[in-house]
Amino acid sequence: MKFVQYNLSGKVVEQYSCDFDQLKANPIGKKVRATMDDGKIYTGFWDSFLGQGKIQTAEISRYDLDEKTSKLRSLNSIVTFVPTSRIAKLEAILYSNPRWGTGPTNKFEFFKPVKTRSDFFRNWPRKNSTQSK
Repeated sequence: MKFVQYNLSGKVVEQYSCDFDQLKANPIGKKVRATMDDGKIYTGFWDSFLGQGKIQTAEISRYDLDEKTSKLRSLNSIVTFVPTSRIAKLEAILYSNPRWGTGPTNKFEFFKPVKTRSDFFRNWPRKNSTQSK
């Protein structure tokens, strides 16, 4: 199996070939695209924990979502069960889960990097380390 991991803007961060149970990077919660040995493609969020023995079937979940409006139709997930032995290529996008600031979508697409405020703690009170004793 080939594994490819991208950053949010689509740059390859890591790629290698290995058996499924030898994955070094855990795609849990990330947007994935699994290409099967017959060419069928599944996209969604990886919902299977790795490292707990050999996994025969992986769960890839999708939002019950109207892609045009980005509105949820329901709070239900649509889960596809994929046999890991048939995955020929697994692609994952780092920080692609909406909890990291991207919009909800079931599409395997790249985004502009999420900007974080590095000055978030700038105005917080600081403890003076030179206080007299």
